[in-house]
Amino acid sequence: MLINSLLIFIEETLPIFVLYAYLCAWHSYFEYRKETKPVKTKSIGSFAGEVFKLKQDHHIYFICAIFLGLLLSAFITSVRPWLGMTLDGIGYEVVLILLALCFVASVLVGQITNNSSTRKVLFSLSLFLLVLPHASDFMVFFASVLQVQLYSSVYVGVSIGLGICLSISYLLFFVFRNMGKSLPLKLAMAIFLAGQLSNIVTILQQIDVLSSSLPLWNTNRFIADSNEYGQFFHVLVGYDATPTLIYLVILSASTLIIFTLLMRFKLIEGKSTAFGVVQ
Repeated sequence: MLINSLLIFIEETLPIFVLYAYLCAWHSYFEYRKETKPVKTKSIGSFAGEVFKLKQDHHIYFICAIFLGLLLSAFITSVRPWLGMTLDGIGYEVVLILLALCFVASVLVGQITNNSSTRKVLFSLSLFLLVLPHASDFMVFFASVLQVQLYSSVYVGVSIGLGICLSISYLLFFVFRNMGKSLPLKLAMAIFLAGQLSNIVTILQQIDVLSSSLPLWNTNRFIADSNEYGQFFHVLVGYDATPTLIYLVILSASTLIIFTLLMRFKLIEGKSTAFGVVQ
């Protein structure tokens, strides 16, 4: 139960921590550009006092969005059986698809806007939308654990998982914050969003909208989907040990489209900066 708790916690919460790190790095980068200050490389010691350096209200908005997502996910968990009976038994899956689409849209629009306030609201919305399905799944698992009363194993697993997720989030922010260039962050965000969007393929196969096909290869002997490394790479780059053709097509096309949109924003940003109208 300890290992299961650890893996499930990482699976459901790591995307939230990764997104938080990316959003903070993105927002921090453009706050520094707006202030026309060069991004200086800092030592780990001096950086520790400056981690996730943003205006205070940005963190408040982000954290409030996460807590609101947790509250609403508790409600979704309570009505989940009812949702599962609507729309000929696919109601909950339809909700998941809509949440995923709205999540990707909110992150994209937040990234391509030059307005700081709009970006803050949209990034908060994206965190809120991402928390809903993942927190609901973990609550279902936690409710089942309460029935067998294995509290100590779950608490230890959650504590270890929280430490791992916090460490990964801090490391990602540290890396992208000190690069001083937006291109690596844009590529990482494009791959991350494409991976989240590609999860829709699995949902559509579960409700028989897409037919399940044979995987093109199997890399479970190297990195299994069920272990912590598989989950880590699945969150970061959409890794799947047994990918189907449709999954790879959706993942590749989504990455290309999202990255193109973000690079298009680079051109717009450059023109706006030249005339001094970046807000």
